[in-house]
Amino acid sequence: MKNKMQYSELADKIRGAEMILLGIGSEFRPGLPKMELADAALPYAESEYYSALSDDDAVICAYKRLRKLVGAKPYFAVTLNTDDLIYRGGFERDLVVAPCGSMEKMQCKEHIVEAAPVRKKVLDEIRKLSGERQKDQESIAQILEKIAVCPICGKPLRFHTKSEEGYLESGYLDQWQNYNRWLSCTLNWKLCVLELGVGFEYPQVIRWPFEKITYFNQKSELIRVHSRLSQTASELGERGISVESSPIDFCLSV
Repeated sequence: MKNKMQYSELADKIRGAEMILLGIGSEFRPGLPKMELADAALPYAESEYYSALSDDDAVICAYKRLRKLVGAKPYFAVTLNTDDLIYRGGFERDLVVAPCGSMEKMQCKEHIVEAAPVRKKVLDEIRKLSGERQKDQESIAQILEKIAVCPICGKPLRFHTKSEEGYLESGYLDQWQNYNRWLSCTLNWKLCVLELGVGFEYPQVIRWPFEKITYFNQKSELIRVHSRLSQTASELGERGISVESSPIDFCLSV
């Protein structure tokens, strides 16, 4: 169904639910500034940018507004984003699963460690280089070889995200089990399934499962918010609500 409702009506639907399932996608994240660095250094600068983002940024304000809207209701959130900003909005870590990883973490082939100490050392060394050398792949590779190593075993580190080779899924699997246990408790409850900015990067993680959950729980509704890909499955009928909007604008408006 193409949504014709006012945002206030949609907010009432969210408030009126007994449980809330959230899906967060790539449209629900800040744009990155242009960074004049070698490719290998870009993830470090990106991670630092997210970490230093102001609490007044629209994305964090939208998360805070969303968290306030959820209130004390039982909820669980699945996020495809690796920026970890959802926690800055007040969402509890034990009620969020991030199957694509986290830029707060780094990994070697066996271990997952905190990214911040390594990131700081790497960027400090890069900033000592002159402007052109900051874009020199060989210079950056030498810095990473020296600094970006696992504190446990000494092997090379990469960010713990699905886009990196050798991604350790063990970092999220325990929380994924918690999510599935939570889902098993939603049947026959009035469930609001709210999908925000989820495209087709990993449709098997959010889009298709969320439609399936809504289809089988006759007391549920799916509100899908996306600037271009807000269509819902026809099988959901009136319980599939399509909102063509920026998810950040949506959250700041409801």
